[in-house]
Amino acid sequence: MTTATAAGKAPSTRLSRGRRWGYWLTALACIVVASLAGLTLQSPGLPIAWWWPAAGAAAWFALRAPRADRTWLMLAIPLATVTTNILVGRPWYLGLVYGLCNTVEIVVFLAALGRQRDAFRLDTLGNAVRFVSAALLGALVLGLTIGGAGALLAGASFASVAIVAFASHSSAVMLIGVLAALPARERQRANPIEVAVHAVVAAATLFLTFGPGGATEVTFLVFAVLAAACLRFPIRIAIVQSLLICVAALLLTLTAGGSFGFDLAASRTSPVTLVVFMSTVGVFSLLVSAARYEGRVNAAIALTAAEDIARAERARVAALAEQLELQRQREDFAVATSHELRTPLTNMLGYTDLLLDTRLDDQQRSWLGATRRGAERLRGLIDTMIDARESQSRDAVAVDSLLSRVQSAYAAEASTRRASIITIPCGLVVRASDGDAERALSNLVSNAITFAENGTVALEATRVDDDVLISVTDDGPGMSSSTLHHAFDRFYRGPEAEGRGSSGIGLGLGSARDLARRNGGDVTVTSTAGHGVKAVLRLPALTDGDA
Repeated sequence: MTTATAAGKAPSTRLSRGRRWGYWLTALACIVVASLAGLTLQSPGLPIAWWWPAAGAAAWFALRAPRADRTWLMLAIPLATVTTNILVGRPWYLGLVYGLCNTVEIVVFLAALGRQRDAFRLDTLGNAVRFVSAALLGALVLGLTIGGAGALLAGASFASVAIVAFASHSSAVMLIGVLAALPARERQRANPIEVAVHAVVAAATLFLTFGPGGATEVTFLVFAVLAAACLRFPIRIAIVQSLLICVAALLLTLTAGGSFGFDLAASRTSPVTLVVFMSTVGVFSLLVSAARYEGRVNAAIALTAAEDIARAERARVAALAEQLELQRQREDFAVATSHELRTPLTNMLGYTDLLLDTRLDDQQRSWLGATRRGAERLRGLIDTMIDARESQSRDAVAVDSLLSRVQSAYAAEASTRRASIITIPCGLVVRASDGDAERALSNLVSNAITFAENGTVALEATRVDDDVLISVTDDGPGMSSSTLHHAFDRFYRGPEAEGRGSSGIGLGLGSARDLARRNGGDVTVTSTAGHGVKAVLRLPALTDGDA
């Protein structure tokens, strides 16, 4: 996730000299102040403080600093620790040892987090687990080293010092240091009234638990309040509230004598319980709030993706509706035009037949025969445009006879264009409507003659499994990939058809495919620009069972 610098992203480059000195002097001052605050909670009988907010401050600066400048922090931590220990009257060597232990803790903490390409962010549950684990591991190393140092240098109990140091440092890192690793702000803003009401409930719960007369039996109510904040509010509010709750619990314990109340001069057990409680609050708040943040982010991503998909689907549906509307308009135009052509075409055929019954010489009869054949072809095309129903009868059609008839019908047109039609006998038989098969093949041959001017059109049939493939191949200019993509679109004429003296309107290939499909076949077209076109009419072969 990309996080803005305003949200706490550490700069990726080394600080300038002036900024470095200012930054680390600020860090040193903050760690000193936090150390003094911790030392006010000096443990009776032990050489350490009950809670050490300086560990949280050091973790905060370590997360904010560029990696190249973290060496300065490793010098600031022991310096601040030695300074504060001397101010409260401890031996300088004990402060130095504690300062080195604190430095080791931060080094282990950063190493456990691992190398990040960008600044570490608490934006996933996995990162929250890693942060908690790093904080606990660093505090564990700190507890063991300080416990050993306290036992050797101050004669303190190793176990007591180690437990107190582990709990106090881990809680400080998870409650204070984590503020430097908060992720980008969420789009959803918390309702101020809801936050105020929740703060009142939290205060009442804290007073009931840690105030005078409070009891440890109802401590679970604090976690109920925390859970409500982590699941309801943005992660920043939830983490800050966890810190405030722990600080309030500490202050109530020190001043009000509640369930964890203790005498700084005598008690040992209650403060240990308190810092363990604070560490538990840190673990709980980080894991729950990070899980909730990740869930909200993933939900937002999923919602955005769903909206994008919905928009794309709406666009696709709109495009499909537009395509269907265009197809409907084309069909309506074709049907309306076909009906309008039927009447004059019927008159042409009728009067041609009447003329053929009169006394004519051979030349006149030839002219009328050509006229009638053209009219019959036109009627076949109109029938194809109007009749989209499945053919009712399929007969055995001899392919050789089919090829011969089509060749004869287009011989004159081919001669006009100085092209030749070549047929190769095959002896095959197909099962289809004779009229449909002839019209489909006629459309393919007509297209081939148009583009094979001064060339050759070859008709050849072969059998493949249960189909007969009738190929119509020309040696014309071929089709471009764009034209080939739209070859079967009705009323489409590619740029290759321009200037070739063709009166077609772009219905031939589409009509041929419709005729073939309603007879159980199909039409395919392949071409390479400059190398002609090969159209293949596929029809079911007549099988022994059909015979």
